[in-house]
Amino acid sequence: MLPIFILLTLLVAAISGITTIPFSVGLLAVITILFKKSWVFFWAFGLGLFLDLILIRPLGYTSLVLTIFVLFVFLYERKFETQTLTFVFFSSFLGSLGYLIIFGYNIVLLQSFVSAAIGVLLFKFLWLKLGPRSETT
Repeated sequence: MLPIFILLTLLVAAISGITTIPFSVGLLAVITILFKKSWVFFWAFGLGLFLDLILIRPLGYTSLVLTIFVLFVFLYERKFETQTLTFVFFSSFLGSLGYLIIFGYNIVLLQSFVSAAIGVLLFKFLWLKLGPRSETT
């Protein structure tokens, strides 16, 4: 299972270096919602550092944004049913919107929508592959 996530993360990081659509936000939303484990914070921090290196930004900016995004998803999992397509879409959309606004990109609504749609497709794929995860596993 771990090699799949490592390859998926490297693929997302490479694609995020080529295009301005924040695929990493959708990936983190899906991983956070499916697994509900604290290691996702480390995953977000490492992915952010890797993206900072690829995009030639000061180290830590993207890590901070992605880690705060994961924190918000964890905070809202007690108030909402998180393992639904609606929550995945809105969390990916709002996370991507915040990411794009913070880093000063253009056409943020369209890019956020595309990122959220890809996040939903990734969620459906991983949900079928892995099945529902409970907090005890």
